[in-house]
Amino acid sequence: MKLVHLANFNSTNVGNGALIHGLEKTMEEDFSISIDWEREPWDDYTFGLRDFDQDFVDKINQSDGLIVGGAVTFNGRDYNDRTGTRFELPFQYWNKIKKPVVFYGLSYRCWKGQEYHHLDKLKRTLEKILSYENMLLSVRNDGTREWLKEKTGIESDKIEVVPDSALYVMAEDGIEIPEIIDERKNIIISFNDEDREFRYRSKGESSKTVNQPREHVLGGLVETAEHLAEVIPANFILCPHYFDDYRMLSDFIASISPRIAHQMTVSTGLCRVKDTGRFYARYREADLAISMRVHSMSPCIGLGTPMVPYTTQDRMTSFLDKAGLSDIEVDAFSVDSSFSLLEKARYMLDNPSEIRIKFKKSYDSMREVTRKFHKRVKELLLS
Repeated sequence: MKLVHLANFNSTNVGNGALIHGLEKTMEEDFSISIDWEREPWDDYTFGLRDFDQDFVDKINQSDGLIVGGAVTFNGRDYNDRTGTRFELPFQYWNKIKKPVVFYGLSYRCWKGQEYHHLDKLKRTLEKILSYENMLLSVRNDGTREWLKEKTGIESDKIEVVPDSALYVMAEDGIEIPEIIDERKNIIISFNDEDREFRYRSKGESSKTVNQPREHVLGGLVETAEHLAEVIPANFILCPHYFDDYRMLSDFIASISPRIAHQMTVSTGLCRVKDTGRFYARYREADLAISMRVHSMSPCIGLGTPMVPYTTQDRMTSFLDKAGLSDIEVDAFSVDSSFSLLEKARYMLDNPSEIRIKFKKSYDSMREVTRKFHKRVKELLLS
């Protein structure tokens, strides 16, 4: 079977790699047939380096179908802004697509109070997808279907909900990981400073319970790290997933005690999609991850790495609830977040086997949902 896979293959946000690797890995397992992947970089189209045109349609029609990978698709950006990107809906080509199209686990990132540009085009696109017999629309299990209903008024049983495919990311074997120190407790901290003007709003602009929320969230990380450093031989691995995270990483270093920064802390760098397996090998070998990012959080569940989700957005909370793991979450904006984060971190460090069993149960449940969805996908592709 030959499939075109449209995804962010040229991205330096490694979460895209986790999505890609997990999707392709599990589809190959569940289809039980060889898949020849023709990988198309969605980000090249986003930034105007390629066009969705007749050549693209021909590429699909010469394959057995198109898989549209589950990135953050619904972000409401104004693609006529200074970034030079653009927003196009080339509907004139849609009727020319003769092969099946599967939109796989699409997701959103839009904040309360944030304007969603091109909302009319979003609604029109969803209606069009749902009208085609050869198209299957699925969204990620992070509240995206509920968000689409709220934004567009569209509610349909034809919109499937599937697990985040980053759960199934592969970590590379047999490589040296220089950040890991065997004699210490290796603790990954993944920051998230994306969309900070919306993510970290003051009390007067949101329902959160603290003033100066970004400082509060950062303070919880600093206090937790300093307390842990007092009682265990800690090795903190600061793990940015995208460029925005370096701002918070830098603020963390400026706030923590000099000895911890100098002797007990190291930072990783970004990597491209092709190096996803090497990047997540760090996670697999870590004793604990404190995760502010979706694709720090969900891979830990699949890799069996004890993890505390330090949440700043509804997508994370919704995912955890659906995964049966809401009890491990720490709301980063709660007034006692520092205490809760330290308490959960210490519990996970002390009880790793219990946490791995808990994660395995959640993983197995979601893997079965994925398996059933792939049965539908395979039937569509072979119809």
